[in-house]
Amino acid sequence: MKKLLFVIISLTVLIGFGCGKNQTPEQKKDKTDEVKTDNKSPDKVVDTKKEDTKTDGNDLGLKSGLPADYPKDIPVPPNSTCHGSIYNQSEGTTVTFVSKGKPMDIANFYKEELKKNGFQQEAGSDELMNEKGGMIKWTKDKRDVEVMMSFKPESSETDIVLSYKEKK
Repeated sequence: MKKLLFVIISLTVLIGFGCGKNQTPEQKKDKTDEVKTDNKSPDKVVDTKKEDTKTDGNDLGLKSGLPADYPKDIPVPPNSTCHGSIYNQSEGTTVTFVSKGKPMDIANFYKEELKKNGFQQEAGSDELMNEKGGMIKWTKDKRDVEVMMSFKPESSETDIVLSYKEKK
């Protein structure tokens, strides 16, 4: 229960501070770092610019765009825009996205795609998902992947926090 509370708080902090709401007008104009997906091929990156060293005006050190070493076997969420990433040695890499998809559709997308790529879903993680959001976890070899989502009804968008790390 403590871990779930920590994840929810982390998700809230990352989304609240990492979504670029505190951007200067110049940063708002410069959206070339965003990575978008194509509706027909959700795992295909349309804008191929990856990582930039600038931050989005936040105290967390969130870098714009996907990390340069983003794993090829972890797809980008469908119909999404990447807002940035942050690396923490003990927690791994966290990437934030916003999608026009609904949480359950995104969860089903990840279940299918990650299974195809050799990941095993953690038992019982389906119980942590509903139409408002939640969390699902997967494992492959020595890597863990967590996808946390929160639906925003006012904008019909889903905030997504995807984390991956090597197991010790």
